[in-house]
Amino acid sequence: MRSIEELRETRNTFEIGRAISDGWKLVSKYLGYYIGAGVITVIISMGVGFIPIVGALVNNLLLSPCFAASAIFITWRISRGEGWTDFGDMFKGFAYAMPVLISTLIQSFVMILIAVLCFYSLIPELVELWGLSQGSGAYQNQEEIAALFQSIFFNTKNILLFSLFMLAMLFISAVWAFRLHFIVVYKMDAWPAMELSRKVTAPNLLRLVGLFILISLIVIVSALPCGIGLLFSLPWSFGAVYSAFAQITGSDQPDENNYMFDFMSPGNNTNQ
Repeated sequence: MRSIEELRETRNTFEIGRAISDGWKLVSKYLGYYIGAGVITVIISMGVGFIPIVGALVNNLLLSPCFAASAIFITWRISRGEGWTDFGDMFKGFAYAMPVLISTLIQSFVMILIAVLCFYSLIPELVELWGLSQGSGAYQNQEEIAALFQSIFFNTKNILLFSLFMLAMLFISAVWAFRLHFIVVYKMDAWPAMELSRKVTAPNLLRLVGLFILISLIVIVSALPCGIGLLFSLPWSFGAVYSAFAQITGSDQPDENNYMFDFMSPGNNTNQ
């Protein structure tokens, strides 16, 4: 595994095809575990989601990112030949709750700021749409949601704005694609992890955008037959993104020596 200093100084890249193929090889070894953990995650998230307003915030800012961090931790261990020996590892991401939460808050703030700039004139309608779609309202207010959605998005100006917004979100997601990986694998704090993600993704930005588009297509197609395919495609997506990270950082390789990782001690994290 390459050190932080090496990653700052080099411009390593990855192959999209290898990320897709290696991603599936990683998760398919323990696919039953991934599916079981995914079902439990959905049940927990749905339960929390029924709490008005607070439930959605907890899900988006803490639960979902922490479960994602758990998936990264598990996939990392599998890539190093350690396997998934404890099903309870699906909650391992909560050990990194604070840096995960802070990094998620920062990314969410940037995304909200861009959304405000793009949709300033539509804020009242979007707030109403968001309120109608939260918790049980997503099922009870389907007619109102559909009518409001149509009035907001089905005109030329708003379609262009929405396209610009989605493009910006895609690039932001690519820039910070590895923030959770650096938090989990390198034990970094929130902002240093986001900064290092930005540095290592800079020479890979278009590749990452291409990978995300390909993954999105796979997920969308897999969702068509009653959503059952998501049980396979979502773990696959975690494996593919991790493979891209591993190709850049060598995180799936044995450590060359233990001393090179002294920077991971708690006392040194704040200086990175």
